[in-house]
Amino acid sequence: MEESREVIRNIKKELRLFMNGVTSFQQRKLGMEYNIIFGVSIPHLKEIAMKFPKDYDVATTLWKENIRESKLLAILLLPEEYYEEVAERWITECRYRENADHLAHNILCKLPCALERALVWACSKEELCCYCGYMTLSHLFRAGDTLSPEQEKRYFATAATHINMQHACKAQALNSLLLYCGEDEEKAGRYNAAAGKELL
Repeated sequence: MEESREVIRNIKKELRLFMNGVTSFQQRKLGMEYNIIFGVSIPHLKEIAMKFPKDYDVATTLWKENIRESKLLAILLLPEEYYEEVAERWITECRYRENADHLAHNILCKLPCALERALVWACSKEELCCYCGYMTLSHLFRAGDTLSPEQEKRYFATAATHINMQHACKAQALNSLLLYCGEDEEKAGRYNAAAGKELL
């Protein structure tokens, strides 16, 4: 554990090298209520993450800190064999869409049965859980994954509901839908039939 604390101290030193007061101020104006915001850019965070080995203790300790950059580095430094263990808990602990974006991109889309799980998350009444679901689906569709007929039926029904009711995740639902249907007129036709109106 002492070794993990030393790694985290070194990570904080790196963060201070890239800290940006202007960016930090802007992020607070956007409503981020962390104890600390260093204002470090995502490319610089990735650069910092490359300097340290992936480690479960380091990642989970960083995640617990109420610091913007610690949350994001936790996602980057978690070893893949622990994705399954933390995924559901970290979804519920997300406070901002920035965290959810990186969680979906780096961890959630790499889970076993990710498509099925993302469909469940997309149905959640919790906004950030729903957001994670659609963002994960978008990553999977972009990578070429597709749905079974039964999954597609559920997905179209959920997406249509969120798009028609001006849901907080409407944009994410629509984006995932465009990625899924692409140039496929048959898929688009099936969605329009499920939605009861022509959208695609």
